[in-house]
Amino acid sequence: MTLQEVIAVCKQLLLQSKVRKGLAVAPEITQPLQTARTSGLPSLTTLSDKITLDTKTANPFLRISNDQRRLRSYTYEESQILMKTDWFERASEKYDGWLCIRGVQGFSSGQHYWEVDIRGIRDWRIGVMRESAPKRGFAKLNTSSGYWTLRLQLGNLVALTEPATKLNISLPSRVGVCLDMQAGEVTFYAIDKKMRREIYRFKADFSNSEKVYPVFGTVDTKKEMVII
Repeated sequence: MTLQEVIAVCKQLLLQSKVRKGLAVAPEITQPLQTARTSGLPSLTTLSDKITLDTKTANPFLRISNDQRRLRSYTYEESQILMKTDWFERASEKYDGWLCIRGVQGFSSGQHYWEVDIRGIRDWRIGVMRESAPKRGFAKLNTSSGYWTLRLQLGNLVALTEPATKLNISLPSRVGVCLDMQAGEVTFYAIDKKMRREIYRFKADFSNSEKVYPVFGTVDTKKEMVII
């Protein structure tokens, strides 16, 4: 038996031990980035979509780059300057509570993938949402309201199910999102050194004709969230 086979057997025995003890075990994919596969899909990088941010939906306290691929929250000083001008326009398509923004691209079929660099960001929200999901005020942005997202808050990474599911993993520097409309799945990956590790997988019903959009959020004023 080769060393690689011994390691594989040990991992399998450890996994079985955790399952018998009732411990939550996150699925893991450790193939090289260019060859990683899930649910029978080809290499995820071949599915990559160019996602841009829809400024019409942005919370006014978010600063969006000119290329619509980067965002951060305004600092207190920047916000004070803005509030002296006629900058705030309340609109049904705009987030006016949570510091979030929707993507421009909406999907009603197919398989889609994008990555987000969140290196050093202390608070973020990444995932997808139904077109009709609430944006006004501080409604719950979880599976009960049409959101499938991960959230990092106060050092805790959670999947926003109902109730939330705490994820006991090391914090990634880059997150990949795979939306599979046919399979009804939203899968999140931690990307690190050309390796892809599955963080969490949501099951969802996308059988109606409603579009699904990427969604992003952060309260960090120093580091930008960057869509790769």
